[in-house]
Amino acid sequence: MYAQVILHWVRHGMPPRADIAPLAVLDELTAMDALVIGESGIGCYPFSARKTGIRVQYSGSPVYAMCAIDALAIPRLVRRPVRIEARCTVCRCRLACDLEANGALPHDFDRGIRILWEPSASHAGPCCDSLCAGITFICRYCSVPGESAAFSLPEAAAIGNAFFAFQHKLLEHYGPL
Repeated sequence: MYAQVILHWVRHGMPPRADIAPLAVLDELTAMDALVIGESGIGCYPFSARKTGIRVQYSGSPVYAMCAIDALAIPRLVRRPVRIEARCTVCRCRLACDLEANGALPHDFDRGIRILWEPSASHAGPCCDSLCAGITFICRYCSVPGESAAFSLPEAAAIGNAFFAFQHKLLEHYGPL
């Protein structure tokens, strides 16, 4: 059922309906933090059913990513080039980057956009409310706050692609896309 949910996101660019699986199965996947079910629908990392401010365009309408690293993993999952739009978490300026279908950045891309990781004191609840809330974009002009860490876009894309490699294998097995 997990593969069905992620395939729905990849194929349709939107959350699946609640009747995609029996409620008991959805509850079990939610308890494992594999799915996030809310008023906006069923989210499945890296895809968020709610508007997070991190938009990823790969089909007719944009999808939202759970966090900045998740956004960078989406191109390899959907096997299409994407455009990511977000705001700097510090100064709120608009940021955008394009990624190729394999998740790579164009060779001439270097706008100094980084991924900021602000460790959270709270680890309660779903990952999207604790860890993901602290993984955002930051522009080249803003300083990395306090005990936070920053990653370049290629570093963060490598992290995201490694983390979601299992989904890529699921899609190959349960596809076709």
